Amino acid sequence: MQNGRVTIWKNSLFVFFSQTIRLLTNFLIGIGIARLYGPEAFGQFTIAFTVANICIAFADFGFELLLTTEIAKNKKEAVLITRKYLSMKLIFVGLSFLLMLIIPSFQLFSQNSRTLIYFLTLYVVFTTFSNFFYALFRGFEKFEYESKISLITNLTLLIFLAIFGFLKTPLEYLMLLFVAARFFGLLISIKTASLLIGASIYKIDFTDWESIIKQILIFGTYFLLGSLYFQLDTILLGVWKGDHAVGIYQSAYKVMLLLLLIPDILRSSVLPFLSRLSIENNEYWIRFSRLLYKLLLLTVLPISLVLFFYSEQIITLIFGYEQYGNAAPVLKIFSFIILVRFVGDVFVSMIITSQRRIILVVIVIIANVISFIANYLLIPKYNLYGAAIGSLFVNIIVVIGYISAYRKSFFKWTFEVRNLAVLTFVLFLAFLIWYNNASLFILPIILLTYLLFAFFIGLSKDDRKTIFSKLYFKGV
Repeated sequence: MQNGRVTIWKNSLFVFFSQTIRLLTNFLIGIGIARLYGPEAFGQFTIAFTVANICIAFADFGFELLLTTEIAKNKKEAVLITRKYLSMKLIFVGLSFLLMLIIPSFQLFSQNSRTLIYFLTLYVVFTTFSNFFYALFRGFEKFEYESKISLITNLTLLIFLAIFGFLKTPLEYLMLLFVAARFFGLLISIKTASLLIGASIYKIDFTDWESIIKQILIFGTYFLLGSLYFQLDTILLGVWKGDHAVGIYQSAYKVMLLLLLIPDILRSSVLPFLSRLSIENNEYWIRFSRLLYKLLLLTVLPISLVLFFYSEQIITLIFGYEQYGNAAPVLKIFSFIILVRFVGDVFVSMIITSQRRIILVVIVIIANVISFIANYLLIPKYNLYGAAIGSLFVNIIVVIGYISAYRKSFFKWTFEVRNLAVLTFVLFLAFLIWYNNASLFILPIILLTYLLFAFFIGLSKDDRKTIFSKLYFKGV
C-alpha cells in the first residue's frame, strides 16, 4: 500500500491550503465589510450568506463526502459512480435554487438582507457544483487540484473585493463578484475533472437511483441538519433582534470559524485513508484515530485558553472595540465551543468510516430541536449572549452524542496519564494568565512553555516516532 504518512501529510498540506485560502478569504472579507460598512450592514451580509450556506448544504446533501469515500474505495468505477451521483445532484441543486428564491418572500429579515439573498442565488448553484468536483479530486487523492483552483479564484475575488470595497460599492454589487468568482472556479473544475478521469462524466444516469438515495439520505440529512443547527442561532438572532445584533455576533463567530478550520482539515485529509483502513485493518484504524484525538486535544487547549482570556484584545485588534466591543463576551463563550468541537471531531470521522452513520442523523435531529428551544428561550431575554450560550449548550449535547458511540475509547484516551498532566498544566497556565490580568507580555512565554510541555510530556516517544517516522504504521 502507498506510504500512509506521505499520502496523509501531502493531503493534509493541500487541504490546509484549500480551506485556509477559502476561509481566510472569507475572514478577510468579513473584516473589511465589518470595518468599512458597520455592524448593521455586516449583519445583513452575514444573514444572506448564512441562508446561502444552508441552501448549499441542502444542494450538497452529502453527495460530496459519499463521492469521496466511494471513489477512494473503487477508482476503476469512478466514471460510473460520478455520473450517477451527478445526475441525482442536479435535482437537489434545482430545489436549492428554488429555496433561495422562496425564503426572502417570507419577509423574516430586513429588506436589505432579503435583497442580498436574491443576489446570492446563482452563487449557491456554482458553489455546490464546485464542491462536487472537489470531492471527485479528493476521491482520487488529488488534493492539489482543489488547492490550485481555490488559490486562483479566491485570490482574484479578494483583490476585486478590496478594490470595490474601499470605493464603498453597494453590497448588492459586491455580491455579484462572489457569483462571478464561483462561476470562474466552476469552469476550471469542469475542465480539470475531464482531464483527470479521461472520459465523459456529463451523462444522465439514474440507474440504481433508489440505492443511491438510501445511501445519500443518511449523509444528506446529517450534513443539512448539521449545518442548520450550527447556524440556526444566527438566523433566529436576525429574525428576533435584527441586523445590528447579527453583525456583532458574527464578528466573534468569524474568529471561531477560522479556528475550526483545523479539525476540518484533518477530517477532510484523512477520510479516504480512514475509509480504507476501517476495512483492511481495524486495529490500526483505532490506533490512528487515537493519535488524531491526542493531536487535536493538545492543539485546542492553548487556543481556548487564549480566546477566553484575551477575547477583548482579539476583537479590538481585528474589528475595533468601539463598534464591536460587545462581541468579546461572546468570544469567551465560543472558546468553549471550540474546545468541545475539537474533542468530538475524531469521533465523527470514526462514525462515518465505520458505517454507523445513522447515529449522526439521530444526533443532529435532536440538536436542531434543542437549538430552536434554547434560542427561543434565551435570545429574547439575553440577546446575542443568549444565542452564544444556547449554541454552547447544543454543541455539548451533540459532542456527547458523538462520543457515546465510542465512549470506552474516549475515556481511555482522555484519561491517559500524559493527557491528565497536560490538562493540569493548562489549569496552572490559566491561573498565571488570570493573576497577571491577561497581560500580553506573558502570552508568548505561556505559549512557548505549553508547546514544549505538550511535545515532551503530552506526546510519548512512540507518538513522536509515529508522527515523524517514515511510515505511520508498519504494514499499512
